Amino acid sequence: MSFAGSARKVVDTSLPLGHRVSALLLCLWRYRPLGFEASFSFLQSVAGDFTRDPALLPAALELLTASHAAWQADLRAYGVLRRHAKRLGYRVPHPSAPNPNKPSHWYGAPREAALHAVWFWYSKGASADVDVHSLAVALLERGRFTAEQREIFDRVRAEPGDSWAIIRQMAVVVANS
Repeated sequence: MSFAGSARKVVDTSLPLGHRVSALLLCLWRYRPLGFEASFSFLQSVAGDFTRDPALLPAALELLTASHAAWQADLRAYGVLRRHAKRLGYRVPHPSAPNPNKPSHWYGAPREAALHAVWFWYSKGASADVDVHSLAVALLERGRFTAEQREIFDRVRAEPGDSWAIIRQMAVVVANS
């Protein structure tokens, strides 16, 4: 089922709460710009505990749908730009050019969501690495790294896991600010 199909089930009050929450989680699975767990946590922090209160489900869905729609609009605009570039002979996009095919931030609240993602992963212990935290703070406060932080960044980027995803989100937020 599509994002829109699952969204319709979220607001269908004839369904039991568990089914409606499951439908929202399916929407979140299809569009999880911060990763599933961090996106779920951010959604709950803004909308409230929609898993227990059915009155909060529409607000959570509205927040998720607005971000999803903004991402979809970004994708359409990117498609127009790529078609134009291809007509001009630029068949391959530049590696540093933004590519919204994989959402890298929460549309509509990039800074708040990125801060929440850092808090979420840091509090879960997934990236309770002081280096990652200092990098995220450096990006948010100054928008750039010192030479020492750049070395840390390169090391963390080479490691698999959530640390790199958090730093990438921070970089996108700073670039878009």
